[in-house]
Amino acid sequence: MSTTRKVISYWRRRKPPRAFDIALLRPSTLSRGNRFESRKDALNESIRSETVLKDAGAPRHLWEYLAECRAGYYICEQTFCPSCARQFRRWFIGEVLRIANTNTAPAYIVTVLLAREADINELDPETFRHTLRKRLDRAGLGDAIVVGGFEMVWRARDKAWVLHANLLVLGAGRPAVVQFEDSFNSSDLTRPTQTVELKDLPEQVSYLLKFTTYHRPHRQVGKKRSMAKPLNAKQHVALVNWMWRHHFSELLFLYRVRRQGDRLC
Repeated sequence: MSTTRKVISYWRRRKPPRAFDIALLRPSTLSRGNRFESRKDALNESIRSETVLKDAGAPRHLWEYLAECRAGYYICEQTFCPSCARQFRRWFIGEVLRIANTNTAPAYIVTVLLAREADINELDPETFRHTLRKRLDRAGLGDAIVVGGFEMVWRARDKAWVLHANLLVLGAGRPAVVQFEDSFNSSDLTRPTQTVELKDLPEQVSYLLKFTTYHRPHRQVGKKRSMAKPLNAKQHVALVNWMWRHHFSELLFLYRVRRQGDRLC
């Protein structure tokens, strides 16, 4: 008699070492804006999202994933599930911290605005993956390590979705980073790139890959970001529907880094 053993996804196989565990580096004792999301935060967000989806008449399978994963019937592994997203981010951030810890050269966080569309379904990260790789090559960053992720953001003032890439660039000179930024100068988006030097590794790396249903409706003034607010129901449903079609691995961006088992190397 044979038995079938379910394969555990790579990001659920182990906890990060304590030195690289963002849940310990930014513990739940910190304020909401400064801590890594706690289990309770993820639970509350799951309940909130389910309620919005139900009330908005979203497809049944979307809110059922949240309810049944929360109840423990299974681990849904959906990108829009706050609990699963928390576990994936904890694994991912731990791996990035481990890689960055061995690199003493200057490092930068580069945010690239890739495209803007009124219809979220017109934006597919896979369309831009090759473009990013090519521009990194042409900018002379072939020896750098670049790791990050794609993020979808709603801009209420423009009534449009904007696809971002948040990238950690390790082992690169500033001139090459500037050349990479310049390759986006022809974009029709205002300030298509923004680069900051890496100073607070855990905090900045924790923003590389996010799966949130919030937005910032007001413009940023100075260095202080505007307050994040929940999306309206219509945009919430659209974003969750979009996230449902993309697995965690599809929203990662890796350049001169690859995954082997449950490790990035």
